[in-house]
Amino acid sequence: MFQSLVITLREGVEAALIVGIVLTFLAKTGRHRAFRAVYAALAAATVASLAAAYIVHRLELAEESYEGWLMLAGGVLVASMVAWMRKAGKRLKQDIESRLSELTVEPSRVASAGIFLFVFLMVFREGIETVLFLAVVSFRSAELMNLIGGLAGLGLAALLGVSFFKGSFKIDLRKFFGLTSAVLLVIAAQLLITGVHELTEGGFLPSSPREMALVGPIVHNDAFFFVMIIALCLLLLLADRTKPADAATLRELPGPSRRKALAEFQRSRRWKLAAGSTGLIIFLLVTAEFVYSRQAEAPIPAVNIAAVNGLVKIPAAGLDDHKLHIFSVQSPDGEVRLVAILDDTDTVRAALDACSICGAQGYYQDGRNVICRNCGAAIVTRSIGVSGGCNPNPVHFVIENNLLTISENELIPATRIFKP
Repeated sequence: MFQSLVITLREGVEAALIVGIVLTFLAKTGRHRAFRAVYAALAAATVASLAAAYIVHRLELAEESYEGWLMLAGGVLVASMVAWMRKAGKRLKQDIESRLSELTVEPSRVASAGIFLFVFLMVFREGIETVLFLAVVSFRSAELMNLIGGLAGLGLAALLGVSFFKGSFKIDLRKFFGLTSAVLLVIAAQLLITGVHELTEGGFLPSSPREMALVGPIVHNDAFFFVMIIALCLLLLLADRTKPADAATLRELPGPSRRKALAEFQRSRRWKLAAGSTGLIIFLLVTAEFVYSRQAEAPIPAVNIAAVNGLVKIPAAGLDDHKLHIFSVQSPDGEVRLVAILDDTDTVRAALDACSICGAQGYYQDGRNVICRNCGAAIVTRSIGVSGGCNPNPVHFVIENNLLTISENELIPATRIFKP
């Protein structure tokens, strides 16, 4: 349940905050009529996410075949959003009052289409991943808890987005443009770097262990980006020093106006408190998940297996726990490490503890997936032994008399991968 909560929380927060930033920007610049494009994009992205996730699930498409391109497109759109906000911000600082009437007119079709496309792509990318995650959940007791955790994560993400929008409405333009531009730039950098990683893993871009050694650790530690995004948004709210009008000014206001001014201040303060509290909860959850993931990354002790009569035999019965097992085989040319696991269909999966991109960095298990220790790529257990990307390099084996049997000659060429 906890893992599903954190996963959906992280998938939803970026989209929720981006929508909050867009709505706040439009509200501050008087473009309230453009809200329709944002809401239409949210609805369209939700429907498209359900449809696309269904297609991806039925056709068993590789995640890298679509996510990398979506991330690159999203990164470009986020960067263009920053440029648009900065341009508009400079103009509005000079004559916002005199030109407010111009900003409240019906937005052009091009502007509305741009807003729609921006919000649609950002929500669509997160939506596919979230729906795919929830699609594999059944209504058995343990899986139901995962579903509840996933929905709770989405609820927290939505609460943070709404709280940010409501709490930042009274913040002056200079602070808003400055910090939200920083938030969007961090998101753009994250999308671009992760997009390159996904396309590299999918074989759409050339790759090598050296390149992945640079990009991999950044992607593997993406919690840093996530925490920075939330921290910048909360900093915007906490840095605001908006106070209600002084007593003398309030006394000069008519009774209804005075009560309205105080009510608006109290409402803004409550939303800021809600955003701060939600952010703190998210920080604690992400920290706990970080500690848990580091524990999961602890090295798995390798079981030494000796070849007998040119054959390496591993008892298949030992894989019944559905855990990732690592075996070390000493061949005439050096050591070779193997991974073996029983997937969710009770099929034995075995391969080298290395891939063609990251080399012999190895893997660890995280739930249903195994994770590359170098770049953090999640490998579905069913794809272990399938060539391509960060999947463990395949090795030919057969199951005989409940033994996973591999020819020693099959392993000799692989020793070069594991040599220091």
